[in-house]
Amino acid sequence: MTCQTCLQSQPKGSTCLRRVPLFMPLSTEEMSEVQRLIVQREYKKGEFIIHPLKVMQCLFIINKGKVKVIRPNSDGKEQILYVLTVGEFFGEQALFGRISEDIIVEALEDSGICTISKAQFQALLQKMPQIALKMIEVMSVRLSKMEELVESLGINSVDKRVFDLIEEFSLKFGRKTEQGILIQLPLSREEMANHLGITRETISRKLAKYQDEGRIKLIGHKQILLIRK
Repeated sequence: MTCQTCLQSQPKGSTCLRRVPLFMPLSTEEMSEVQRLIVQREYKKGEFIIHPLKVMQCLFIINKGKVKVIRPNSDGKEQILYVLTVGEFFGEQALFGRISEDIIVEALEDSGICTISKAQFQALLQKMPQIALKMIEVMSVRLSKMEELVESLGINSVDKRVFDLIEEFSLKFGRKTEQGILIQLPLSREEMANHLGITRETISRKLAKYQDEGRIKLIGHKQILLIRK
């Protein structure tokens, strides 16, 4: 499926590119040229979008669903780098270089992904090099934010890191209720621990502590109520 098919079923101005900060600096003409390159792909829950035997040199934009981006540790365990949802993207480095071949991307639920291939995008840049300059500026800001995140992981306490993750999930996966923000967790306790580089037992202890303090309410293993007073 191409982007033009999606355009016919979406309100004007609501295409996936318009939701991606990477393309926000582009003019209407430049955006139209990029849209011509998009191919839509569908993935079932649990299906691998990228793995070492299926490396795709593309930019991926989440148009529906959720995915997790993983890099295996030296001991063979998964390190979850990101959990991404609608409007977020990954693989932008492929447009100018290569995606690391040890990266794994898995659909957490049935997902629709818009892709732009490296070869076609670089051909477009030959005609419109100003697009590259605008995108590099946005990517530099994203890199700075990632450096800040890495620094915070070394400085902040485990207690703060776990609660910051809950806050992040509340923004991306939560919905407001009378009691607070109900979060549908995209990751299991084990996956949350892997993401933060701590043990599952530590996650469980911290969640129990927050509940005792009245900051959250645990609802089974799949939901957390972030209490707003």
